[in-house]
Amino acid sequence: MNIIELVKGYITPDLISKTSSELGENESGISKAINAFIPILLGGVLEKKNSTTGLFHTIKSFGASRGLANISTEQETPDTIKELINVIFGSNAQPIVSKIAEYAEISTGSSSKLLDLTALTTFGSIGKEAEYNNVTESDFFSSLGGIKDKILGLIPTGLGLGALGLGTMFNDAPKITETKDVAKDHVTETITETRKVVDVEPEEKPYVAPVDAYAETHNKNNGGGDFWKWLIPLILVALAAFFLLKKCNKNEEKTVVTEETEIVVDSLNEDSLNTAPKELSDIDLDGVALKGYANGLEDQIIKFIKAPDFATMSEDQLKEKWFNFDNVNFVFGKTDQLEPGSEIQLDNVAAILKKYPTAKIKLGAYTDKVGDDEKNKEISQKRADYLKAELTKRGVGAQIIAAEGYGEEFAKVAETASDAERASDRKMSLRFTK
Repeated sequence: MNIIELVKGYITPDLISKTSSELGENESGISKAINAFIPILLGGVLEKKNSTTGLFHTIKSFGASRGLANISTEQETPDTIKELINVIFGSNAQPIVSKIAEYAEISTGSSSKLLDLTALTTFGSIGKEAEYNNVTESDFFSSLGGIKDKILGLIPTGLGLGALGLGTMFNDAPKITETKDVAKDHVTETITETRKVVDVEPEEKPYVAPVDAYAETHNKNNGGGDFWKWLIPLILVALAAFFLLKKCNKNEEKTVVTEETEIVVDSLNEDSLNTAPKELSDIDLDGVALKGYANGLEDQIIKFIKAPDFATMSEDQLKEKWFNFDNVNFVFGKTDQLEPGSEIQLDNVAAILKKYPTAKIKLGAYTDKVGDDEKNKEISQKRADYLKAELTKRGVGAQIIAAEGYGEEFAKVAETASDAERASDRKMSLRFTK
C-alpha cells in the first residue's frame, strides 16, 4: 500500500478549489496546510503504534463505513475523526493547528477545519483500502514504518513540533536538504536526511609497550631469545590486567541490575502481579443467577440495595457512592457502539432495576485528561446518553433520572502518565438517587 500517494490521490485540485471558496482562503494556503497535515497525521499514528490499542481497527472500520465523496469543511466532523485526533495529539492538537495556520498564512479557524478534513480524508482512504485489500494491522504498520523517513521529510521544517512532546517521531534533528524544481508542475521536492551524531568515549585498554619493528626483525634473524624474554612477561601482565578489569565491570553491572530489580519489585502491588483474566461467575438476584464478576458491579449494587439503611439514605449520602461498570466497553473512537459482551452487564442492570422498581439511578461517563476539555465532555455526554438509551430499550428508562458526561472534570491521573495508568479515569458509572 503506497500510503502517501493513496491519501494525496483524494486531494484533488477540485477539492482544493472548493475548500478555498468555503473557507475564504487562497488555494495556495489551503494546499500548504493540507500537505503539512498529512505527514503530521501519519507520523502521529506511527508514534502511537505501541501505546494505543485498536487504532488501526478504528481507522479500518471508519474507512469501510464512510464514503469519501462530497468531502467538505461545511459538514460536521464525524465523532470517530474527533476521537482519533484527540487520541493521537491530545491537548497538542490546538498548538499544531496554530503552527500550521502561521506556516500556511491562513486563519486558525480555517486551519482547524483543514485538520479535520485532512484527517477524514487520510483515515477514510487508508481504512477503505485496508478493508478492500484485507490489510492486517501488522502489514499496515510495517508499510508505514518503511516510509518513516519520507514522512519526516514531508513535514515542513521549523515548526518546532518536537517541543510539544509529541514523541520521538517529531524531535528536531540536524537536516540536510536538497531542493529540486520541476518546471512542469511548479513543485518543490525536498529530500531530507536526518543524521544523528553520537559521541562515543574511547575505550580504555591496558597499556602495552610499543614493539620495535626493527628489533623484532633483528631478533628473529638472530634466534629471538632476548625478544621473548621481555615480551612474554609483558603479555602476561596485560592479560592479567584485562581479566581483572573485566571482572570488576561484571560485578559493577551485576550490582546495578540487582538494585534496579529491587526498585521495580517494590513498586508493584499484588493486583499488578496478578495478570490472570477475570472470569464471570453466578451472582444471585433472589434466586436468579446473573453472570457477572465476583464483587463486581452487579454484586455491589445488589448488596447496596439490600442494606438496611438504603431506604433511609439522603440524596447527599447517595451522591458519595458511585459504582463503576466493569464489563461495559465502548468500541475505540465510538460513542454509539459497544464491544461484544457489554450487553450482558446492561441486561443485568436492567434485571436488578426491574427487581427493585422503586430504585432510581443516575449514569455518569468520564474521560482521562488527554485531549481538549470540551471534546472530552462532549464524548462522555454522548456515551452517557447512549447507555441510558440502551437501558431504556430494556424497559427501565423511568428509573434512570439522569445521564451526565463529566469529561475530565474528576480525572486524577496526570495527562503525561502512561495509557495504562490513565485507564482508571476512563469509566462509566452509576449511583442511586431519590
